Amino acid sequence: MGFRTGAYAKVWEVTPMSDTSTKVRMSISRKNKQSGEYEQDFSGFVLAIGTAAAKKAASLKEGNRIKLGDVDVTTKYDKEKKVTYTNFKMFSFELDGEEPRDSSTEPQPTVDEGEIDDNRLPF
Repeated sequence: MGFRTGAYAKVWEVTPMSDTSTKVRMSISRKNKQSGEYEQDFSGFVLAIGTAAAKKAASLKEGNRIKLGDVDVTTKYDKEKKVTYTNFKMFSFELDGEEPRDSSTEPQPTVDEGEIDDNRLPF
């Protein structure tokens, strides 16, 4: 399966870096159909980027399973050091078993209802 959108990963370590980034050590495995054993496809550090993703990642615990959402991989070559750096980034994810959130939390009344509910007033 590897490091891709929709892959399930196990969290091994979480290190908050700032308000907009959290470093997560994770691994992704797949089951070998012939042997029945799990084989590791990916293991490494992934940077959760963005305020929402970083905050959510900072609350992860060792052993949590997550489903990767939007991810990206970049490489950069340093000519002077003759080294290639690979960066894994995660912009969204869900906890395993967590229902995807709907953007609207409750239905909004239509404009023409006429009655105003005091519970919905901001003051």
